Amino acid sequence: MLHHQKAEDGNGKLNRGVERHFVLPEGDFDRWHYLTQVVQARAIATGIEHWRSHWPVCAGTIVWQINDCWPVSSWAAIDGDGRFKPLYHELRRVYADRLLTLQPGDGDDGLPVLAVVNQSAEPWQAHIRLRRLRADGTEVAEHVLDVTVAARAVHRRTVPQDLAPAQGSAKEFLVADSEDLRSVHLPVTDREFAYPVPHYDVAVESPMGAGTGNVEVVVTAHTLVRDLLLQADRLGPDAVCDTGLRTLLPGEQLRLRVTGATDTGANAVRAALFCVEPA
Repeated sequence: MLHHQKAEDGNGKLNRGVERHFVLPEGDFDRWHYLTQVVQARAIATGIEHWRSHWPVCAGTIVWQINDCWPVSSWAAIDGDGRFKPLYHELRRVYADRLLTLQPGDGDDGLPVLAVVNQSAEPWQAHIRLRRLRADGTEVAEHVLDVTVAARAVHRRTVPQDLAPAQGSAKEFLVADSEDLRSVHLPVTDREFAYPVPHYDVAVESPMGAGTGNVEVVVTAHTLVRDLLLQADRLGPDAVCDTGLRTLLPGEQLRLRVTGATDTGANAVRAALFCVEPA
């Protein structure tokens, strides 16, 4: 791997990027690999969500780069073997016509801003659920919004005071949901947040008519599960998962569709799942 690291002090840069948000996992390459991919995906998504939330002040962004033409550690969204990194799935999410994002507050009160982005040609009747939650998933406050966003427009509003976690709180966070869209806001870095030890069940199903190596992985969360990722290539060199990083709340269920896997055993699937863990 180091032979293919062409950037000057490349791994040092990766380590410093991880350390801003997470405790650097010494001696655990698999977790280090997962965290570097999380940081990459979040960094690009943060920039694009910021600019999209300010349409039409900013009318577009360009991402460098989509793919690599050789095996190397880089900022690409698709590696040299054509495998999707988490960033690939994030790009599909943040460039979709409809985007829901919680942005840092720009006022003296520091309250987060909800941006409802609609770049489609039709108005969006958005039904939005805002919740302030404790780290254990307990709901503290909730507010439901019905917002009409015109075609190719953005609706911005400050989150109500009673829904915003206190600045510097390591025990509360904010979630915005609309249909299958979700945005999560933590007032501190991940390494400071009081994450519970993640607990979830995993089931592997073979849908009717699915070919060999095509399965559905059903994950049922019993705690907050932040940035869950199935690294499909651990199930076979040509395996592909249809989903990238996803955050689940206690009681929620996620269905991941995997194609082309050579190993679909429950133990192999569980070993291919990663998520944020407490510092």
